[in-house]
Amino acid sequence: GRGGGRPEPPFPKVALSNIIPCAVSPNFQFYQYGIQCTDRAGKEISSRSRRGTLFNLGIFGPGGHVERKCKQLSKKQVEDLRRVVFFQSSYVFSARPIPGIEMPKEGGVPIVGGGDGTPNSDEGDSVVLTSLTAYATPVEMKLPPPRAAPQAASPGGAAGATKGMAELTMDRRCGDCTFDFVDDNAMLAHCRETGHFPATSSEGARPANKEEFIQYANVVLRRALGEKLARWGREYIDPKSWTEPADKFGKSLGVRVFKAFSCEFGWNRSKPDPKVPLQLVLTADLRAKVMRTKSLLDTMCEGSNPSTMKYNARMQADLKRKWCSEVVIATYDKRCYSVIDLHFDKTPASLPVEGLGMSHAEYFKARKDIDLKYPDAAPLVAVSGRNNSTIFLPAELICGNELDPQLKMKLPLIASFTPKVRYDGIDEMRKYLTPGAQKARGNGGGLLTSLGFGLADSLIKVAVSKLELPVISAAGVQVPPHMGGMWAPMIAKANYKVNPQHAVQLNVVLVCHRSIRSYQGVYNSIRDMVNNHGAKYRMGDKPFQRVEAGDRKDHWGVIEKYFGGAKLPNN
Repeated sequence: GRGGGRPEPPFPKVALSNIIPCAVSPNFQFYQYGIQCTDRAGKEISSRSRRGTLFNLGIFGPGGHVERKCKQLSKKQVEDLRRVVFFQSSYVFSARPIPGIEMPKEGGVPIVGGGDGTPNSDEGDSVVLTSLTAYATPVEMKLPPPRAAPQAASPGGAAGATKGMAELTMDRRCGDCTFDFVDDNAMLAHCRETGHFPATSSEGARPANKEEFIQYANVVLRRALGEKLARWGREYIDPKSWTEPADKFGKSLGVRVFKAFSCEFGWNRSKPDPKVPLQLVLTADLRAKVMRTKSLLDTMCEGSNPSTMKYNARMQADLKRKWCSEVVIATYDKRCYSVIDLHFDKTPASLPVEGLGMSHAEYFKARKDIDLKYPDAAPLVAVSGRNNSTIFLPAELICGNELDPQLKMKLPLIASFTPKVRYDGIDEMRKYLTPGAQKARGNGGGLLTSLGFGLADSLIKVAVSKLELPVISAAGVQVPPHMGGMWAPMIAKANYKVNPQHAVQLNVVLVCHRSIRSYQGVYNSIRDMVNNHGAKYRMGDKPFQRVEAGDRKDHWGVIEKYFGGAKLPNN
């Protein structure tokens, strides 16, 4: 009828969360190697990057363990082994034992600087694998075994023979490479063709505690995401997928917005009952990463040709004052750096990289596969690296990290996502981790599933409870519950005016420049604007005190002197 509207839809009782259940294969295992890295003097090496370089030299480098002891492995099998070995500074995770390494009861296995054909480092360092521990899933993830009823022994001792026989179970994934299969036939066919063996149950693995298991799971997750996406801080992005927002006139705002996937493994228990097993879950979300489209070099040149741009002494001083100590972001790997200095007498083509015998332009071509557009353009940007070191970056490969204030105000419009977009983003991230659901990039996919982690196709649903509308009132006007969604018209009827006899008069201290002679007109305008609201606090007809000030030191010095020495009223 007239004035009637559609009935209010029923309040939902369940909603989708951003949590994906994850099943762990029955015969899941992983391994942890202890590692000791010492220098020539026998002192422990603390640098993570140096320890990682030494470990890779000892296992995968020229003359390393794989080359010496695993000659039967093909190049593809060696790369496959690299995918499942995770260096973690003081220890190393591995999805399966590194072939050819037998841990002795005492001592360890030297892999660098230990003689017997092990490679040597230039600094005389040594690396020893000190221990090996095999882990299985935590006991909290398993259901308690059912209480068996007593049974009589079968004639002939068949029951005893069955009990004494070891049962061998297997997963639908290969124990020698990173492949998993949808059925037993596909897995057996793979094993026949390659000579591999399925992942099976084995004795000797102790249950990992929850912290050890989650740490390993997240290490594998980061490797799996890193094979498909580019890392940016703690999130991962597809560097080829971005949007460039524009204003209402179609002009670009000068930034690119990337969808950033954030995910981490954790624990979930569907019921508070301790008898209910813990469930491994993946918490995923979609965030936005914003990057400027103009490089630091373009910003400095202001439209001029970077190859021929010349900076005079004043321009150099202004640019150093503006950019030194600022944070910049590298466009090729999304890492942030703090600017130390700008070297206008150096270019990427003129400054050699220390110890490598090549220029910075040649380094980026050889190591990063980046052809600089302006290799002869100054300046070269000095930024802080690891362990207080200084590294140099071409200005065309970095951009400012700080956004303009006007652009920051628009971030809620250009860098936020609706629930539907977030849900689709979580589903897209899951496809990156699921074999066959996304086109393979880089090394291929399926690392999570091939190591025993299986993501569900749907999100966990959670119960929804409706909060009661709180009491909303202003100046004696109360909003009824049925108008909780449209309370503004009701509040507009409120009368905020206060009886002048109950108002509090403020003692205003007026600070003005000493060159201003007539201030009363400006003060009267401000006073009338405030007092016309009829609020509790009002301004007097005249200022309580007028303080004349000058510029800079003569400004704040006079104000500090007045408020430090004058006897001020309470209000």
